[in-house]
Formats: sequence, structure tokens, C-alpha cells
Amino acid sequence: MSQPTRSRPTAQRLRALLTLLLLAAAALLAGPVQPAAAAAGEADAYYIGADGGLWSYHYSDTAGTWTTAARLGPAALAPPGARVAAVRVPGHRPVVHFTATDGSVYEYCGDYPTSDPYAISSPGSAQPGGRTAAAWAGTQVTLVTTVWTGPAVATATSSLFNDPCLPVTVDWRQLPAPVAHPPSAEAAVIPITGRAGILTVGDSGAVTVGWTSQATGGLTSYTIAPAGSARPGAGIAVAPGTSSGYFSVFYAGRDGRLNQATISAGGGRSGAVQANTTAPDGTVPDGAVLSAAKNAAGTAVGYVATDGTITLAHLSTAGLWQSTEAISTSGFSTPGGSVAISDVDGYPACGTNGPVPIHFGPVRGPHPDPWVTAGPNVTVGAAMTFV
Repeated sequence: MSQPTRSRPTAQRLRALLTLLLLAAAALLAGPVQPAAAAAGEADAYYIGADGGLWSYHYSDTAGTWTTAARLGPAALAPPGARVAAVRVPGHRPVVHFTATDGSVYEYCGDYPTSDPYAISSPGSAQPGGRTAAAWAGTQVTLVTTVWTGPAVATATSSLFNDPCLPVTVDWRQLPAPVAHPPSAEAAVIPITGRAGILTVGDSGAVTVGWTSQATGGLTSYTIAPAGSARPGAGIAVAPGTSSGYFSVFYAGRDGRLNQATISAGGGRSGAVQANTTAPDGTVPDGAVLSAAKNAAGTAVGYVATDGTITLAHLSTAGLWQSTEAISTSGFSTPGGSVAISDVDGYPACGTNGPVPIHFGPVRGPHPDPWVTAGPNVTVGAAMTFV
């Protein structure tokens, strides 16, 4: 098992954070009086459109229907196809985060659906359109963004504040800007009670998890896979493990295979890395964006293969690789591009095909439901998140 390394980032608030949070709260007060409640068996997809606005569409497992994609607020907020993160706190609609063109971190509050996205930090706080991840850790939300690399800024590595949308605390963590592939770098967050694990592939190609500490604001890091295991900034995904206190982490190896590592809550890797041998070598693009979800049937990992097929790799409830299936035709999407899947029964999925986002209903056996156009205004391979 790997040994931890420790760091103690400087805990300080980002410039004008309090002022902007007050402004955001004022914007929400102008919204509807009654917030929208969350419902079981629902999934929401989010992306930044070609017009720079935040777009969304919704799936209801009960009704078996999708909505048409619609923009939430104004256009020209963020770089087209920018990274987005969504988190669903129990009893609430999703909260969505992204970094705007000016480096401000923005939030959209699903509880107040008629309110526009609003800034929760000052300009120059984070990398525009850069990697973003979030998770509900039982008592607080952990939000991860990438530091701003422009001139004349005082960068903070961590900040704790009260969310203006939900009655929760947000632990905001800043990741270093990656040397390679900065626009397409990815991260994921593992939630455990009161803490969170931040998953990344560093500039060396090592896969790591850094566990946050509420007491010190520090980070305890473990190496999951050594240097050279994956492309720097590569896609990474996580799902609950086969037993309590463990998680399954997935990344694309440099040999073009999908890999699974089991890690313990607050610790490092447990056991050996398991490659998916149900698909040939070289079929997972180097650095591919990944999405993982677990339900009663097992776990599925989604990606766009080298031939452009949107693909699902399946694991049993025991965490063993079972099969890999293409759920689209070849050339359907950008190899390695974004695809998002949900843990709603049947793994509804979404992705991009040409200038539109597409989706399909639950996968039922070897013949998935037809792909359906969700709406306009998306860049090919735009980052999508599903919650």
C-alpha cells in the first residue's frame, strides 16, 4: 500500500468572496418563494453550449421521458464546452458550478430555477472553463477548480464559505494548473462524511487521491498508480465500491485499456489495479473522459472509444469486469470526448453528435433505445455532467 504525503495549503478567502456571496444571495431572494424539491428516479444533464451559456435537460425514470435542452440564464458566460460540475444534496435540486471566461466561479441553484447563474468569486479566481468537480460529503459540499494562471492575482488554495443556494458549507479547493492539456484536464471527488477525496492524474501521469482535512485545511495524498500510468490531466471517474468504506476509481491507461483501482475511504489503494480485458487493447483513447455510475445491477463506465462509438464497460456487483458494449454506431462522437451516464435504472446516457447534444433512454439489453436529439447549441465533445 502506498504511503501518504502531506501538504498544508494556505487557507485564505478568495478576493471579494463575501461581497459576491451576498450579491448571489440577493439574486436568489428575487427568485420564487418556494424552492423546487428533488424527486427520486430523476437525472439532469448540464453543459456549456456553443453560445457560452449553461444548458440543461432532464430525464424522468417514472415518466420515461426527456425534456428538450434549454439555456439557464444568459449566453456568453463561459468558454464553449467548458467543464461543469453538478451536485445533488438530499432534498434539493442540483447545484451546478463552472468557471466563467473572466475567471469567476459561477453557481446555478436548481432550487430556484428561474434565477440566472451567479458569481461566487471575483474575476481571476480560477482557470476559465477549466476542470471542475464537486460532491456532497454528508455535511458539506467539496468544490474543486483549477487555479487562475493570469497576471496580478493572489491565488488561494482553499476557502470555506456558506453556500448562498443551499444551507450547507462549501469546502473550495484549488488544483494546480496542469502543464499539459490544460483545457481538457479532469478531476473527480469522492465524498465521505465530513471529508472528500480529490482524484487527479498529475503532470507525471501518476493517478493520485488527496483527502481533505476539515481540521487543518490540509491534504493527505496517496498514489493510486505510478508515474506514466495515464496521460497527464486524463479523465478519471469514481463509483461506490463493493463494500462500505471502499470506492472504485477508473482511468484510461496508456495502453488504451480501462483500469479499475479500489481505494479505501481516507486511504490509498487496496489490492492490484484491474484492467478491463473484455475490450481489446488500444480501444480507449489516451486521456479519455470517463463517467461511472453504480446501481443495483452493478457498475457501468462510459467513454467514447477510438472508433467514435459511445461505449459502456460493465462490472458485476462483485466489482468484476463483465462486458463492454457499444451503444452507438462508429463515428458517432469525438473519440475520448465527453459522455455522461446516470445511476437511474438502466444507465440513461448523454453525449454529443455534431452540433447537438444527444441522449437515449434506459439501456435495455443488447439493443438500447434510439438516440434522440435533445436540443441545439453544443460544441462537439463538450464536457457534460449528469446528476
